[in-house]
Amino acid sequence: MREVLFPARWLYQSVTGFRNLMFDWRVIKAQKVDAKVISVGNLTMGGTGKTPITLAILEELRKRSLKAGVVSRGYKREQKGVLEVDVSSRTAAQIFGDEPALIKSTFPDIPVLVGERRVAAAQSLLNANKVDFIVCDDAFQHRRLHRDLNILLLDATEPQRNYRVLPVGRARESMQPAFKRADLIVVTKTNLIDAEELKRLTDWLESKTKKPIVHAEYEFKGFRQIQTGKIEKELKDNAYLVSGIAKPQALEKTLEGKVKVVKHRSFPDHHRYTSLEVEEIMDESSQLAARWILTTAKDSMKLAAFPRLREWLWVSELGIRFKGDVNAFYEAIDRLAREGR
Repeated sequence: MREVLFPARWLYQSVTGFRNLMFDWRVIKAQKVDAKVISVGNLTMGGTGKTPITLAILEELRKRSLKAGVVSRGYKREQKGVLEVDVSSRTAAQIFGDEPALIKSTFPDIPVLVGERRVAAAQSLLNANKVDFIVCDDAFQHRRLHRDLNILLLDATEPQRNYRVLPVGRARESMQPAFKRADLIVVTKTNLIDAEELKRLTDWLESKTKKPIVHAEYEFKGFRQIQTGKIEKELKDNAYLVSGIAKPQALEKTLEGKVKVVKHRSFPDHHRYTSLEVEEIMDESSQLAARWILTTAKDSMKLAAFPRLREWLWVSELGIRFKGDVNAFYEAIDRLAREGR
């Protein structure tokens, strides 16, 4: 079946390759803005962990007393154009996108703008805010906005065959040009594979590129009750798990030993939940004797909009712990901070 897709792969690879050459040769020029720009993006389609990495970067900037803003496309949002994210409404995730809403909820004092055109969104952000850095979410292939630090994310659980270009694999572009353009490579979810697999992956990557390689593992922080804000390190009662993410198996593996999940109802990535689905979730969880309903931070931005669910809804809180060539990551941020002053 894959052989049938090779002509389409060749066409897609040719188009993306030609577009990248136009930027490399400066036929199309990237536009600079009056702030240092950190771009975070994937090589493959979805599920790599961009938002947790974006949140970790924002935390590092805050530790250094650097003012930051965020620009995102706002995937699957209802309203188009350049908008500043406001999470005062329970429907913020539908209006602005679940990931920008999550970022704004986590850092309420940081301006977060969404826009199909990243340059316009960045300029709009700077017109209203004085920031030192703009973190551009999911922008590795969006090259019109000049970036000062280009971070490429790779998922440790992604099979190597998937690094072939779409539609044969899951890669958005060829690997070597992407590695050449990246300043830093971050391998995510490294705690979800064993040490031997991680060594083989790191050795393989080091044979492909000389760029610094940082490992990022998920760090479980606890369960948060959506209504009260209460934090628990473990849930002793049965839970019914609900998610709409690209790689639900990674979530299951992360939660192993921390909660007894009676069922995981998985929806497509960025799923927009309906009242009927919420009723089904409530009914089935009751039938399965699940006391709690558990979800991801991203999904909670949408599920919290349903009042009936809030009393039973818990969120799995995850952070990021960096390992590997971590100094390269910190030094890059410090260098850009010095240049901006």
